[in-house]
Amino acid sequence: MTWFDIVAILVLVVIAWLESLRGFGRSLFDLLGAILTLKLAPIVSDWLAASYPVIAKGGPSQAFWLGATVLVMGVVIILVTRLIYQSTLLSLDYLDPVAGGLLGIFSGLIVVFFFLRVLQLDWAGTAQAKVLMDSFVGQELLNLRSYHNVVEALQNLGK
Repeated sequence: MTWFDIVAILVLVVIAWLESLRGFGRSLFDLLGAILTLKLAPIVSDWLAASYPVIAKGGPSQAFWLGATVLVMGVVIILVTRLIYQSTLLSLDYLDPVAGGLLGIFSGLIVVFFFLRVLQLDWAGTAQAKVLMDSFVGQELLNLRSYHNVVEALQNLGK
């Protein structure tokens, strides 16, 4: 187990706990915002890295812009989803903490993915990048090892 694994698990647990305190409605909108960030941040950061190379062409500039884009988009989306939640007040009453925590796990996975992706871009071609990619969270979130195994098993199911 590497420090990447420990940090990833801690971040995941803290986000799930915070989302369980916030309840189902806020967690649902936070997750939708995180998914939106997951789709838009790489597009925006690639464009920014190509247009405005901050550090150097390639990895470090991409890492900077991805981190900055995710941070800005995350803050904006949290503010917007807060306003949306206040207008809807979605709730599952007694199940709010449980549902919020479960949705928080998915939001936490997206946050951890971005953390690892920024590190991967920044450390491209170094020994640290290899350690990151060989770690449990690197294999699961960056290489999607379990996902590929499930898809392969489903494809082989009919054979």
